[in-house]
Amino acid sequence: MIGQAALFLEPIAGVYPIGMREANQLLARWEHKLGPINRPFHSEAYALLLDQRPIAVAVSTSIVHGPVAGYARQEVVELGRLCAEPGNTWANRVLLRLWREACAPRWQCWPVRAAISYSHNAMHRGELYRHDGWRRVKDDCGSAGGGLWSRPREQGQAVYGKKTLWVWAFPILAEAT
Repeated sequence: MIGQAALFLEPIAGVYPIGMREANQLLARWEHKLGPINRPFHSEAYALLLDQRPIAVAVSTSIVHGPVAGYARQEVVELGRLCAEPGNTWANRVLLRLWREACAPRWQCWPVRAAISYSHNAMHRGELYRHDGWRRVKDDCGSAGGGLWSRPREQGQAVYGKKTLWVWAFPILAEAT
């Protein structure tokens, strides 16, 4: 049982909302290969803290357009970035699970039926998602850019190339009768 003195103890670890500016600073400092999130639409960021110090960051974003994997745009949230501090890469697995269970369902824009994320085929195989139970949907996703909000992508850029789409479908809660 927790005693009265424990009321003043800080948690050892936890996930907390942070501002996008701080999230982008961490992504840059930790040299995420895709860099900061600069999308012109809604994003939400979370940090995994260990002893009150951020060791990993996750960024929720709305998708550019839908449908994706059978879901309309306003049914999904994308894990736009997941990054851990060098030396603490184990935290990616922890934060992925916490993001999926606690952060994604709190998306402020609309009720979420599914979470999606992309793994860049040339950078990693998406084992993190597979081990967490996400469903692999397609291995040949990707965009050449140049739409309304991005510039064209060229070979040699980190964002260029094929990606694998991963989906986590949230259970549909039965309505109370």
